[in-house]
Amino acid sequence: MTADVSVQFTYTVTPREISDGLKLQMRHSPVGRWGYRVLWVVGIFLGLVIAINVAAKGIDSPALGVLRFTVTVIVIMIACRWLMALGLLGYARHLGEHRVTVDQSGIGTVSERHTNHTRWEFYGRCVEGRRVFVLLTQMYGAPEC
Repeated sequence: MTADVSVQFTYTVTPREISDGLKLQMRHSPVGRWGYRVLWVVGIFLGLVIAINVAAKGIDSPALGVLRFTVTVIVIMIACRWLMALGLLGYARHLGEHRVTVDQSGIGTVSERHTNHTRWEFYGRCVEGRRVFVLLTQMYGAPEC
């Protein structure tokens, strides 16, 4: 005999949870890992260009323009996840308080402006962090949850 058990809870999204979820998604998706590596390679390359110019021509060399560009790239790398989180937080606040139902058929979400039900087959795997639990779609890998 199987019992149809569902869990229902009401939830308000916070900026930290969205940021942590995006970080987990970037670490565990091929596109996220690729994009993050490209940003690091660009930052390291620009750092090397600055170091070579300063070593060869001194601190008054035209490399200061490259230095400013490198600092900008590093700031964007750091701020990128927070900027995405703020955008998603604005959307989540627009939707209002979320009432979530988790059962055998999937996850149902109802808010003031939106209703959604997603079946478990849509998700390929899950990733758990200290604060969040992220369900990744099938395109990210084989089923593991």
